[in-house]
Amino acid sequence: MTKLLHIISIAVLSLTLFSASPVSAQSVTLQEAQARGLVGERQDGYVGIVKNAPGVQQLVDEINLQRRQLYRDIARKNSIPIDTVERLAAEKAIGKAASGEYVQDAAGNWVRKP
Repeated sequence: MTKLLHIISIAVLSLTLFSASPVSAQSVTLQEAQARGLVGERQDGYVGIVKNAPGVQQLVDEINLQRRQLYRDIARKNSIPIDTVERLAAEKAIGKAASGEYVQDAAGNWVRKP
C-alpha cells in the first residue's frame, strides 16, 4: 500500500504540473482557478466547479480527463479498483490544497481549506 501511495503522490504532483499551461489563450491554469476560488478538489479525486467563469468548464473537463486516464493506468498496473485510486488521490489532492482554496467536505459541500 505504501508503494501505491507513493505512485499516487507522484500522479497528483504530475497532474499539477500538466495543468500549469492554459487550456486556451483566454483560459486560466488549474492553479490560477483554484487560487481565484473558481474550482476545487472533490472527494472523488477530480476537480469541480465552485464558481463558473469563461474557460473554467473546459479546464475542468480537460484536467478530469487527464486524471481519469492516469487513475486507470495506476489501477491497471497495481491490479486494484479505480475507485480506490480515486479515493487515495482525493485524499492527497485535498491534503495538498493550499489554505483558502476550496475542497469538498465529506457531505459534498464546498468549503475553504483552513
